[in-house]
Amino acid sequence: MKSKEEKVYLVGECGPEHNILRSIHKTHKGAFKAWNKLRKDLLENAKSHLKKFDEDTNDMYETMVKNLSCEDPKLIDNFPHDTPYLREDKIEK
Repeated sequence: MKSKEEKVYLVGECGPEHNILRSIHKTHKGAFKAWNKLRKDLLENAKSHLKKFDEDTNDMYETMVKNLSCEDPKLIDNFPHDTPYLREDKIEK
């Protein structure tokens, strides 16, 4: 029997010491919605830490806010901090 390949979309977050798969979607639209929610959650977390620490730490969180404000999953880069991703993959059905 011949196997059929199907596209799926993976949403997660990665950093220098972790890669967490959050969800798998059948459509890019659904994956983008989940990716954007994850991005906004990470962004709000970074914003909440602003002004709580010393100047060097604030600079780090300001950079994170700037990086996480990118609304394009192909261009976003928040390394070495948590970066949300949306990846296309194939599975055999």
